[in-house]
Amino acid sequence: MFSSPVFGSEVQPSSPRLKRSALQDLSSDALSWSLTFGSRVPPGCGNSSLSGDMYNAGYHAITNVDYSSVCISVMSAKYSSSPGMTWHQMDVRQLAFSDASFDVILEKATLDAIMVEEKSPWEVSPETSTFIHQALTEISRCLKPGGRFISVTFAQPFFRKRLYARSEYNWSVRHDSYGEGFEYFVYVMTKGEQLSPEDAAQEKKLLEEAKSQPASIPTSQDEDSNDFLCNINL
Repeated sequence: MFSSPVFGSEVQPSSPRLKRSALQDLSSDALSWSLTFGSRVPPGCGNSSLSGDMYNAGYHAITNVDYSSVCISVMSAKYSSSPGMTWHQMDVRQLAFSDASFDVILEKATLDAIMVEEKSPWEVSPETSTFIHQALTEISRCLKPGGRFISVTFAQPFFRKRLYARSEYNWSVRHDSYGEGFEYFVYVMTKGEQLSPEDAAQEKKLLEEAKSQPASIPTSQDEDSNDFLCNINL
């Protein structure tokens, strides 16, 4: 499973109800393996407590991954007394796992963090779209037949399902919402199942729209902005 995020309080859900809902979803489906990612950019398990919460709930075969070697070092030391829980420095776009390795992949706000600098949820930049597609392709590859990718996020179905509901990932998509006033969403993708007719129609529509759109030509304002960014010393 992919799991929890840590990119600051603005993107890391802290609601106990959200944590319970995610854990209940795992428990109800009798899922035994966990591969956890967090929400850095690139994604990683970060320093979130979700993996520890899952371990205490009885899920002991948990593989945690983060892009930061420092984070992995700190978290592996913190959970050194938790046999079965492992920690690996890795990029979600290039997972060093064999095909069909996991029953469950869980992420919590990882993609929210990847998209945090997007100006509008209505139109994702080509760079971010490519990043997300590479990540989802790897997630699908690492899932066993019948395995599930669980995504816990703030993103509403209108925006998130258009990223998840693609036939090339070879999974179905369903979702539930939790919370009062401020909602969280849990998406469950099941490997090997077909998209619903509604999701398949939406995918077809988006593909047709993409083909009909002319290629964008950078304006002088865009070029000036790029020159400005290139001259910033970070």
